[in-house]
Parts: sequence; C-alpha cells; structure tokens
Amino acid sequence: MAAVGSHVSAAAVHGLPWLRGWPDDVHLTVPKTQYRSGTKGLVLHTRPVQPADVVAHGGLRFTSVARTVADVALQGDVRTTVVLADAALRQGLVKRDVHRALGGLPHHRGRALAARSIEFADPRSGSPAESLARVVFWELGLPAPVLQQRFDVGGHRYEVDFWFPEQGVIVEIDGRAKYAQERYRNGRTAAQVIVDEKRRHERLNSVPAVRVIVRLEWRDLWDLDALSLRLRTAGLPSRARPVRSARDLTT
Repeated sequence: MAAVGSHVSAAAVHGLPWLRGWPDDVHLTVPKTQYRSGTKGLVLHTRPVQPADVVAHGGLRFTSVARTVADVALQGDVRTTVVLADAALRQGLVKRDVHRALGGLPHHRGRALAARSIEFADPRSGSPAESLARVVFWELGLPAPVLQQRFDVGGHRYEVDFWFPEQGVIVEIDGRAKYAQERYRNGRTAAQVIVDEKRRHERLNSVPAVRVIVRLEWRDLWDLDALSLRLRTAGLPSRARPVRSARDLTT
C-alpha cells in the first residue's frame, strides 16, 4: 500500500476539529520499507492500512474517518481524541467502525486507552469546547453530567450543555461565536443575542431544581486549579485528577 495522508492531515481533510491548532507538519502513513526519520515538515507512520480504510480526496489518498479517529486515539491523547471523535460521530461515524480500525489485541500497548476514549465520545457534545469540557470534568473527578438536558420554562424550551441533577448545577460553555458569527445569531444582532441569553439565564434560574448556573469559556478549561475551585464553590465535588489509566474512563 502506497503512502496515504493520515492523522492530523486526514482530520483536516475530513473537516474534523483539532484541539491545539493545526500544525504545519504533514502526516503520512507509509509501508515500513519507505520509513525515513527526521524529515523536516513530514511525519511518517507505519501502522498498516487496509484498502477499506483509504478514501480519495482531491486526487490524493487519505485514511477514512474511522481509521483517522483510531490513529489519533492510539497516540494516547484523550482530550484530542474525544474532540475529534465527538465531531466524527456527529457526522455519522459509527463507533464499531473505529474499534475495527484500531486493530490489534485488547492488551496491546495504548489500545485500551484508545478504546476507552472512543467509548467516552458522544455526538451530543455540540462543539469542541463542550467535548473538551467533558474530558476536563472527568479529569477533575466530577460526576457524569446529563448532556443537552431540556427545561420547559414559561412556554420556552431550553437545552443546557451540562446538567448535574444531584447538585442542581447547570454548566454552560459560552463561546464568542454565538455573538460574532451570523450563522449562530439567526438574523439577530449581537445586542439581541445578549438580551436573549440574559432572559434564558433568568428563566433557567427560576426552575426549582436549578440551584446554580456556571458559565465557562474556552480559556477556563485550561486552568484546572482555578476551574476546580470554581466548580467546588458551585457545589460540584471537584478535585484535580490527571489522566492516569483507561480503566476509570467511563461515560
């Protein structure tokens, strides 16, 4: 099998998000006989690719979405994997196809964490920020939240990003896009969006089961000490816990 674009390069072609900004390097998967180390601007991988895991794009060949997610998962970065896999699932990817693309045996190095990361993925996370937040919440030892919980308030129906029913806490991820980009404003001005968000917040606060609403931004998800303190203040049992083992990663 000749060289194919893979990993982050394939993710870009498939329109999938990348967590830490797009690198300049091109990633290719090649037969072991073609492997060369230390090539500037080119990162080579040698895990064998089956013909069924190759797709054409613009006259070039890339790994399929399932194989791309599997390759990234095998690199061991749970955050990046979940952000990628959530988006791929929203596009229609089926988890069993990713597990097939993982290959190997369950006890192979890195495969257990990769498989658990894929199982953790959930298409209900509506953005990369929500996907990252779910992993961060797990890292901090929070209970598993309900995703996209619906609340009916005064004739209005709202879906919240994260709902912790035992603690009565809603967590919302605020992005600037909802105010700055027309596709999210639905014909409204930025000022109208702000007013609508304020009314939404007030109505959700009126729900008897809701005790606290926490609003987070992308930048809040990177300072775990500050975030942990803020969530504990809101009543969530949070503690700093780095990712150590796939064994505890559950949905």
